[in-house]
Amino acid sequence: MNNSETQKKDDVRFRVAIVGCGIGGLALAATISQFVTEEKSQDGIIQVDLYESKSEVSVTGAGVGIWKRSWQVLQGLGFEEDLVKRGVKVPVDGESRGPIFRKSDQPTPGYDFHDHVMPYGPLGLHRPTLLEILQSKLSKDCTIHTSKALVNYTVHAGGNNATVTLHFADNTTAEADVLIGADGVYSATRQTMFNGLFKETGNDEYARYARAEYSGTLAYRGPVPTDKFKEKYPGHMAANRPKAWCGKSQHVITHPVGPYIGVIVYKYCFDLSSSPTLARYQNQTVVPSSRDEVLALCEGWEPELREVLGSIDSDPSKVSCWVIHTVNPLPFCVLGNVALIGDAAHAMQPHQGVGGGQAIEDAHLLGRLLAHPKAALATTSKPSTLPAILKLYEALRLPAAQKAARASYDNGLMYEFNYPGFVFGGETSGTSVTEPDASSRGPTPKELKLLGERIGDSFAWLKEGDVEGDWGKAEAELEKL
Repeated sequence: MNNSETQKKDDVRFRVAIVGCGIGGLALAATISQFVTEEKSQDGIIQVDLYESKSEVSVTGAGVGIWKRSWQVLQGLGFEEDLVKRGVKVPVDGESRGPIFRKSDQPTPGYDFHDHVMPYGPLGLHRPTLLEILQSKLSKDCTIHTSKALVNYTVHAGGNNATVTLHFADNTTAEADVLIGADGVYSATRQTMFNGLFKETGNDEYARYARAEYSGTLAYRGPVPTDKFKEKYPGHMAANRPKAWCGKSQHVITHPVGPYIGVIVYKYCFDLSSSPTLARYQNQTVVPSSRDEVLALCEGWEPELREVLGSIDSDPSKVSCWVIHTVNPLPFCVLGNVALIGDAAHAMQPHQGVGGGQAIEDAHLLGRLLAHPKAALATTSKPSTLPAILKLYEALRLPAAQKAARASYDNGLMYEFNYPGFVFGGETSGTSVTEPDASSRGPTPKELKLLGERIGDSFAWLKEGDVEGDWGKAEAELEKL
């Protein structure tokens, strides 16, 4: 690809480059496609080019939790009919049963302390299905370019309109009027934005925002074949309901999913270099693991949990450790004609299952803003509105997403007895957790009951949903431009 391939046609209002064909990038392109068509707009089309670093649009990661707000967005894109055709149960209003929380970090049988009732019946959507449907919503004005790994970008501010040149690893370039970084937690777009500011100002904080940070959490994943497990352990509590097996600085989630029971062991370990075994995870994203390694993590935990872990598929290729990275809360996610969405702007821990939904909400609002007739390049009589429109997106979405990230982080502390006011079995200190000592004690049943209530309350915000109301606020601000 070269610059000539992305030159504007006469009927193009402006060109949008989206780096990353994950949830956020595809949802943004689908939203622009929905709200700008040649039939709907007499101002011309928006040319959208999506750049994917891999050789095809593929997916890694777990399923995506679709709560009320993100479901409203997907409904607007026509997802309900597509999912029904695939036999997928769609989300419903009203309460639904979530996992049962259980204290498990002792060699004797544990006990349940919270039967979680979720405030909304969310959908756990398979990522490949989500991406496949999103791709089907793209208009003919959207083009996906694969094997295009962004290295950096440069901004040219000459004339009335700034343009952005994207530089790829294969030594090709492309031009756009707006660049959207939807390129995940290790975003090259974010690195270019903040490292550039660091070089200009010498402010170390900008360098910190540029890079992804290890979150202090490892997530070990592996499947348990359901039929074999039920045959060996008939009536086992893990076979029919999701369970959260909680302990000090570690917790395990098990969830039945048809032919297998999914297992995720979340381990708090902020300093990987402190252990020769864990040191191999430094600077890694996903590394191979094994059933024996997972079992060793829960040495001394209750027998019922160890029965589950001992039943994880023995095939090492099916067991992995995910090194969870996050993004430090950014002071902004827009600079000129460049914006960040999804994990590039606010990658978070997974303990409320809202990261994918936040990317969908980012894409919905930004897509509608860009599609609005007020979004325009400069003319001889008017300056470009694009920087102001991107800043409006930032003002409405960044604080909300960062609040969701904090809620997800807090839930992880609760599940592992490290939340302020509910610290058991050791004390927290900054970003580390000390080992239990002789004076440490576990939580009492009364304390766990209160903790369970706090966990239940932490999910209350997920039943709220008014994306149209949010759009109304954005539209009112647009009229001031």
